[in-house]
Amino acid sequence: MPAAMHRLPERSTAGRIALVGAVLLGLGLCVAIFIALDLAAANARDLPVNTWFWDLGQTQGWVLALAEFFSWFADGPRNIVIAPLVAVILVLVRRWRWAVFLLVSSQLGLVISNILKFSIARERPPFIENTDLQQHLSFPSGHAFAGFTIWAAMAIIAWYLLRPPWANVVTILLLVIGLLQAPSRLIVGKHWITDLLGSWLVAAGWLLLVWAAFLWWLAPRPVEERV
Repeated sequence: MPAAMHRLPERSTAGRIALVGAVLLGLGLCVAIFIALDLAAANARDLPVNTWFWDLGQTQGWVLALAEFFSWFADGPRNIVIAPLVAVILVLVRRWRWAVFLLVSSQLGLVISNILKFSIARERPPFIENTDLQQHLSFPSGHAFAGFTIWAAMAIIAWYLLRPPWANVVTILLLVIGLLQAPSRLIVGKHWITDLLGSWLVAAGWLLLVWAAFLWWLAPRPVEERV
């Protein structure tokens, strides 16, 4: 007999999840405001930490190669394609509620990320030259943001839609890809340390708010799933 699928949290947990999400989102916006108030000072505070990670990648080739490998998964073109593609697959297998969850998390998350990016207009660290406007702006990190709003969101979907042991394996793989985006961006010299802190807080907060909304309004329950 195949192993049972993981059971969804009760609808009553949505309020607590939303509260945690709102707190994280608020903290992330505080980081954004703190940076925006004095970009030069924020850059100066971050530079020693950034330099350490940059030097690590430059002196340890395998570390840099690993960072570039994980960064590949959340590059812009893949961010644009992966979530809609997975959403289409979910619709085709009659899991449209989960498709809505993923699209709201990823696509509205992309809007939030870009609003912050162009509002704060922070320049990248001084290790690599960027001439394109989108590439030149640093806060928040699109990679680290997508690590939560796309990859962690897909990990949640895998956890509840796949059966063990595949659910466990795929969930861990997706989470590793998502969570390693932030340190990878430090090692390749593309983002300040506070870019990544702010990205994690805002993106995790947004993901939890979307998850709470999903549990409250859309989550399929056993009676529905037997129909």
